[in-house]
Amino acid sequence: MIPGAFVKITVTRLRYPKINDHGVDIADYTATPTRHDIPGCWAEPIESTEVVDGRLAVRTGYTIAGPPNLDLVADDHIEYSGREYDVIGDVMNIPSVTSALAASKFTIVRWEG
Repeated sequence: MIPGAFVKITVTRLRYPKINDHGVDIADYTATPTRHDIPGCWAEPIESTEVVDGRLAVRTGYTIAGPPNLDLVADDHIEYSGREYDVIGDVMNIPSVTSALAASKFTIVRWEG
């Protein structure tokens, strides 16, 4: 677990129901998701990207470190600071020999523009 002085935020996992699209189960982002708070997290901003090719698009995001062994998958979304973000890739579970530093780490991003 990350030392207590750093784990001051709570993020919310948004898990959307699945629909079958031509034999593949995918998240239905038009439906209402189930919500699950994840307390004891720490957020570190990642580099923003700006794309200007006939229009402006900006990607912002965070690397989140949280409690170990989170139930979080790549098609879940995360709500942080009043905004909804995509989870990028799988959650990395970081073990610790003593369990004192065990954590989960994942990246969230949001595109605007």
